[in-house]
Amino acid sequence: MTDSNRTIAPDDRMVNRIIFVLSLLGLIMAIYVLQSFLRSSSIICLTGSGCEVVRKSAAAWPFGIPVPAVGAVGYTFLSVLALLRTIRDDRRLIMGILGMAAFGVVFVTWFTYTEIFVIRGICSWCVLSAVNMFVIFALTMMTVKKHRLLGFR
Repeated sequence: MTDSNRTIAPDDRMVNRIIFVLSLLGLIMAIYVLQSFLRSSSIICLTGSGCEVVRKSAAAWPFGIPVPAVGAVGYTFLSVLALLRTIRDDRRLIMGILGMAAFGVVFVTWFTYTEIFVIRGICSWCVLSAVNMFVIFALTMMTVKKHRLLGFR
């Protein structure tokens, strides 16, 4: 049986479902924050005015693209890849999730640094998204290690 025709193992299925749900939650958060960027409107922020400070900063628009748009695209890709992985156990899907999650971790790390040292404001939604992306990455690494896809033992 080829790699792309295998069904996903039950324990992998649960981890994959968690990745899928976290990806959808990330997408919802990104869309919520993105609409505030595009409409120039305020959002609920658990850190007081931090979300507004971040939204109004030019640093939150690299190359003219609002940071939450990057998150929305990334979480969309993660959602689609995780959904496809529920249908078939294909190592290319795991590696795609890993690549997207690794990019996400690098991106949220860069943006958290930017929030703290450049913008000097913390957006609670950005923090939640960063934690979410790190959890997705960790779960994906567990799967990669379990299947020894990158030479892990």
